[in-house]
Amino acid sequence: MVASVDALAAPVTAVPESAMWLDARALNCYEGDAARRSWLLTPGLLTQRIREAAGAGFSMQVLHEAAVGDEHIREIAMSAAGVPWLFAQTRIPRSTLESQDWLSRVGQQTLGEALATRTDISRAPFRYALLTADAGVVARALQMAALPPQALWVRHSAFAAGGAPFDLYEVFLPQMGRTPP
Repeated sequence: MVASVDALAAPVTAVPESAMWLDARALNCYEGDAARRSWLLTPGLLTQRIREAAGAGFSMQVLHEAAVGDEHIREIAMSAAGVPWLFAQTRIPRSTLESQDWLSRVGQQTLGEALATRTDISRAPFRYALLTADAGVVARALQMAALPPQALWVRHSAFAAGGAPFDLYEVFLPQMGRTPP
């Protein structure tokens, strides 16, 4: 069940500077669960894979969207039969939003679906980190999913729209890919 996530009152760093980011090739050394690795390494639109796996139980909920400090932050949850599978946080610098204001109007679409319709998007290769609850994005995901403190895998995508940068952090929750009873 998705819990309400309190609005961000002050800027929160998504991940600590000390985070150890891995590329896709290194993931095999750090994640032994083949099913979880498969989800982390999903090419293309992760939303589509979640929709297909969740079937009629799929839901996406915008949890929070607002300007916080010098960024526009959007947080969503994707669930299967009410069980959260993924928490995602998009962080858009104010300067990017000034030239790409459509990013503040994604609405009830997932970011991936909105990006799929654009031709001016570039993305750096995915980076992965197993982060603990002291990382802001993991703390927000745990709060949303009403889970106790634990380390979770985060996939980072650095995007540019027309050359203007923004970031997406996807937190893979423990029930990801597991069909609820």
